[in-house]
Amino acid sequence: MPDPSSGEVRTRSRTHAMETVPRFDFAGTAYSHGWYALAPNRGDSEERSLERTWKVGDGAARIRLSQPAGPGGAIDMEVLSGRGSRSGLPSPAWRAIERDARHMLRLDEDLSAFHALCRGAGPPFDRAAASGFGRLLRSPTLFEDLVKVLATTNTQWSGTKAMVAKLVDLADEGGAFPGPERVAELGAARIRDRARWGYRAAYLVGLAKAIAKGQLDLARWESWEGTTDELEAEIRGVPGFGPYAAAHVLTLLGRYDRIGVDTVFREFVRRAHFPRARQPVTDRRMLAVYDRWGEWKMLAYWFELWTDYVGDESAVEGTKPESER
Repeated sequence: MPDPSSGEVRTRSRTHAMETVPRFDFAGTAYSHGWYALAPNRGDSEERSLERTWKVGDGAARIRLSQPAGPGGAIDMEVLSGRGSRSGLPSPAWRAIERDARHMLRLDEDLSAFHALCRGAGPPFDRAAASGFGRLLRSPTLFEDLVKVLATTNTQWSGTKAMVAKLVDLADEGGAFPGPERVAELGAARIRDRARWGYRAAYLVGLAKAIAKGQLDLARWESWEGTTDELEAEIRGVPGFGPYAAAHVLTLLGRYDRIGVDTVFREFVRRAHFPRARQPVTDRRMLAVYDRWGEWKMLAYWFELWTDYVGDESAVEGTKPESER
């Protein structure tokens, strides 16, 4: 048993509170794009909550996150099922889950420079600064983000959701997302046939094996000190990651000076910025709309897209990553 004098006494609880930052809007972040709907995540827009299954020891726990006090308030985390649903989770487990949750919600990301530009730009961007907009939901690990980006390529959103859900089920880790070793172990044939990943299965298993064998160090990408061009080149060097997928990965890494050009981007920018254009508008001209935002281009575009959907029930689903074109 732990020695009480060592500070290792493990208190247990079914709930845990995580402090946030001023103006932090949990629902605005949780539903900032379609990741909320990809297993093992599940969002409830009416309750403004997000559920996720975490690995805990040799088991798994289903946990719900919410912000009952509203923007700026603490995030409440509650065990719904699985490990800890009766006796609670020990404090070290809660610390690990909180570390993941802070990463997912980008609570430690500094967006002050973006918000200063928004205030200077005036309406409607001043609302982005006032609300603290810009924290886009990501996964606890970059590997999970890469897998989900790969699952968006050349498919409809329903196909993306199905592929990710089937992969989680096939991995059979209590509903938690599998790591690269487990994905490599499953093999391309099983993932292709049983999880319905098609040609993407070979790319997925190749990615997993490269990470598991130490040939690809994702920590380098997360602490990248070089240019975005250099990082983009590395991402595009991974089979299966084309221009749009690479741009989306850069966004998830907190590099916002790239915008992934897809159908949603083209349709929105044409309608919002070139409503009277009689000739086709080139991608280059559409991207130039956001040049003045420099390293924050993607967030400026995403705020415009986000506000365009306000009041539309399909907004949350509509802000999903689109298939790579």
